[in-house]
Order: sequence, then C-alpha cells, then structure tokens
Amino acid sequence: MRIAVIGAGAMGRWAVKELALSPEVEEIVVGDYNEEQARAVATTHGGDKAKAMFVDAREPESIKKAIVGCGAMINATQHFWNITVMHAAAAAGVHYTDMGGLFHVTKQQVELDGEFRKAGVTAVIAMGGAPGVTNVLARYGAERLDTVEEAHAYCGNVDATDWSGYDGWVVPYSLETLCDEFSVAAPQFIDGKWNTDIVGGTGLEDVDFGAPAGIVEAHHTIHSEPFTFWHTWKDQGLRSATFHLSLPMEFTEQMRFLNRIGMTRTDEVEVRGGKVRPRDVLLKVVAEIPKPVDVVLDDVDYLMAVVRGVKDGRRLEWRVRALIPAHKQYGAGGGDVDTGIPPAIVARMMAKGEIAGPGVFVPEQIVPCEAFFTSFARWGASVDAQMRELLAGPEG
Repeated sequence: MRIAVIGAGAMGRWAVKELALSPEVEEIVVGDYNEEQARAVATTHGGDKAKAMFVDAREPESIKKAIVGCGAMINATQHFWNITVMHAAAAAGVHYTDMGGLFHVTKQQVELDGEFRKAGVTAVIAMGGAPGVTNVLARYGAERLDTVEEAHAYCGNVDATDWSGYDGWVVPYSLETLCDEFSVAAPQFIDGKWNTDIVGGTGLEDVDFGAPAGIVEAHHTIHSEPFTFWHTWKDQGLRSATFHLSLPMEFTEQMRFLNRIGMTRTDEVEVRGGKVRPRDVLLKVVAEIPKPVDVVLDDVDYLMAVVRGVKDGRRLEWRVRALIPAHKQYGAGGGDVDTGIPPAIVARMMAKGEIAGPGVFVPEQIVPCEAFFTSFARWGASVDAQMRELLAGPEG
C-alpha cells in the first residue's frame, strides 16, 4: 500500500508517523513546497518507508506527479488549497482526505461530488480532529435516532504542560486558522435558519466536558461542523447545528487581544511608504520565535458531539465524547494526535476498500464509527457515550 501526504507541516508529520507505524503501508510519499522540510519529516517520522518530493499545491500537475499510483492521499496543506488538491486527486484517480475547509471551502468541496463519482474515487473531507473526530462522534449518536433535530460539536483543550522554562509563545495549531476563528463571521444553524452575524470568539457558553475537565467556557468560531451536520441531516428534521471552541483561557485572551488591535486583519495598511497585511506580519514574527526544547507536552483534547432527536417516539440525547491525551513517547500534543492521526486512519481505510464511494463525503456520512475508534485508541484516545431521555418538558 502506497499513501501520499501533501504538506509536511505540524499535522502532516503526525499523519506520516501513523502511516509509518501501520504494517500494511509499504511506502509513504511526503510532498511539500519546502523540500527540506519534507525530507526532515520523511526521515524523522517516516522511517525507512518514506520518501520526500517537492510539491507545489498551487499546481495540479505537481500534485499529480507525487500522488499517481497511490492508494490514497492526505491533504495536510492549508485549507485554501483544498479545491486545487482535490481536482488533482480526482484526475489522478486517487482517494482523498483532508483536515477541514473552515466552513466556506467545505461548502465548495461537496460540490465536487460529481467529479469524484466520474473518476470512480472517494473523498472524505474535513477528517481531522474538529472537524473530523467530532463528526464521527455525532454519527454514533445519530445512528441511534430516527430523527436528528440538533447536532452540536465541541472542542476543548486542558493544558498541564510545564512551560516555565520557555519564554516564547505556544500556538496549539495553525495560527492562520486561529486568526480566522477569532475574527471572521462564524455561521451557525439555529432554529431552522442560518445565522451569519455571529463573530468568532463570541457566543459564550459553559460546556460540561465531563470529568476531569468539568465545566469550561467555550465560544463560537467559524468551523465546518455546522455545515456538514446540516448537509447530512437536513432531511431528518435538523433544526440546529453549532460549534463551540474552548482553548486555555490565557491563550484565548491573547488571541482576542491580537484581533482587537488589528493583527488578524488581512487588508493592506501603509507602513513607511510600503503596504503590508497585519496578519502576514504576525505570522512572520511568530514563525521566527524559537521553538521549545525539552518540554514534555501534557495536554488533553476533549472532543464531543451532542445529538438530540427521537427514537421510537422517545426524545433522546446522545453525548459522545473522545479524550485525546498527549502522546509522550512520540512528543505529540493532544491536538497533534487528534488532528494528524484521523486522516491517516481514513486514508488507510479507503486504500483497503473499507471506506468506499465513489463521491465526496463528510465523515458523518461514511466513516465506520467502531472501526475508526478502535484504530484511534492505539494513540491513547478513549471514547465514551451517554444517552439521556427527556421524560417531560415544554416541547414534549
């Protein structure tokens, strides 16, 4: 089995690691515009299975050259390259998965269903942690209902890492994505209508993630789950679909401050006769901060789906939760594990024919819950579910 990973950044490297640990994977292609980085990831995480290639995600022919002959591919680039990479995958006849399209790109991706059907290959989009694992959790609950009236996704992180010896700034995942999540409109499907006036970082809600995290404050951000839930269950009575995020409070306040002073802006401002985008400046200076050395990551990601509906006339709620701790043996944080590992699991499933299309699917439409959970557990992830019944109430 030969699988390609396009994008050798923080999450791509963990996808490579999962593939390297999989006995059925014989060869891994690691492609990136930064070929030196691709080589480093191939050597460090791919063992003797991986080879590095230069790939320009802007050029379909460059992508096709890297992925042709593969059983599946993982797109680990930034979400704004997803459409280009998908076109290349369909043209090469290679099964495709990625880590999410941040709502608007995800909406464009499902429109490529006919292209993938014609090519006879499968795409499972938005298959990271959130979105991705959250979607599979929601599927588990939805499969146990006749109607799906509400579907809500939650992502939280509790960090007990000792950062006392590090003077830099730790960003849990792509800073580009985080800038959007704290600055742009965050569409949510509420009471049968799309609300596009909600801004990322607002809509505070106390969320009970269960022990040991307990109740934490979370807020809306732009995310794919409201759209994918609507896309999947709009004909099953869906009235509400939302997403809430809870990061460590200190980091959340730092992102709100950066947004407040305009550093997340993408328009150009004039500085000493030249024009720059404030966000580009932020990304550049943060990229130059020295990375932490000899820090043992000790965080836990909490992913949860709450799905409500009716089963045999009974009004039920399913709360399905995944706890993903840092993997200390490999030095991966909880967010690294739940974002980088799931697309590798799904890529293997597609290559083996365990997930079959053809077409473009979101995870809650096609990823088999129990098989996915079993594979994910190898990285220390645990999944639990609770069912509650509404016995009486204003709507009952």
